Amino acid sequence: MITENWLPKHTTGRMVLLFAFLFMFGMIWFPILEMFYWSFFVKEPGIFEFAGLANFQRLFTKDPIFWKSLQVTFSFAVMVVPGVVGLGLGLALAVNTIKDTTIRGLFTVSFFTAYVVPLVAIALVWRYIYLPGKQGLLNVIMDWFGISPIRWLNISEWALRSLAILRIWKEAGYAMVLFLAGLQAIPKEFYEAADVDGANSWRRFLHITVPLLTPMIAFVVVITTLGAFLAFTEVYVMTPEAGGGRGGPNFATNLMAFHIFNTAIAYGHEGYGSAMAAVFFVIMVAVGYGQYRFIRATYEY
Repeated sequence: MITENWLPKHTTGRMVLLFAFLFMFGMIWFPILEMFYWSFFVKEPGIFEFAGLANFQRLFTKDPIFWKSLQVTFSFAVMVVPGVVGLGLGLALAVNTIKDTTIRGLFTVSFFTAYVVPLVAIALVWRYIYLPGKQGLLNVIMDWFGISPIRWLNISEWALRSLAILRIWKEAGYAMVLFLAGLQAIPKEFYEAADVDGANSWRRFLHITVPLLTPMIAFVVVITTLGAFLAFTEVYVMTPEAGGGRGGPNFATNLMAFHIFNTAIAYGHEGYGSAMAAVFFVIMVAVGYGQYRFIRATYEY
């Protein structure tokens, strides 16, 4: 029985593959393995002692802030993912109806620009948009319609929602580009056949667009979820003046990535922070795998 060799036949291809593997191992997998290793130690400035499972015991039994941060992170993802998918798909459907390729390209670029601008710059701008009272642009616009101003980043009720709105606004353009590519790849013959059968717009969308766009929807859902789980910049830039400082008020915006940064870097508890990161890594892998299994089962059905 002849076994197909998965390695490239040419030496150049094998060298490129080797360097790619070394790069991935050095930049991704080695830090992950080191994180799991450090999680079993008390690692602080001047201290490096084996602690066994003490970090994990403390994490699960004596750290309510960890569980609060985990709950905040999941709440953030629940707000962001449907918003990005829904807004991105809606924009893609609207832009796809434009027949003139030049005008369609202008709209595509205008929506996609928000995604390529550095998040730090965007967060600084939105921080001023969210200023309380009538100082912030958003409250000024709301005042035109007789809506009372909101203290966006200064009250627990609205702080996390404010960060989610920013994330949705930034990533919707990227999702739109992906969905637009998927829409343009759907053969027109399907829609023409549906027109002949008398299907309305809603039935064409439900029975043609959505099933054929499912792989792209799955991809957007997964990458948006991972992006929401790893959100950090918004908290660091936009919440320094919230009640209790960054991550406030009352830990309402204390996302997990920021909490791990605070523990391991700001406070120097690298071993304990590594234990947090290890647990969160396992949770992210489990969520990603669960999404994959669910979407695969739905798509096969």
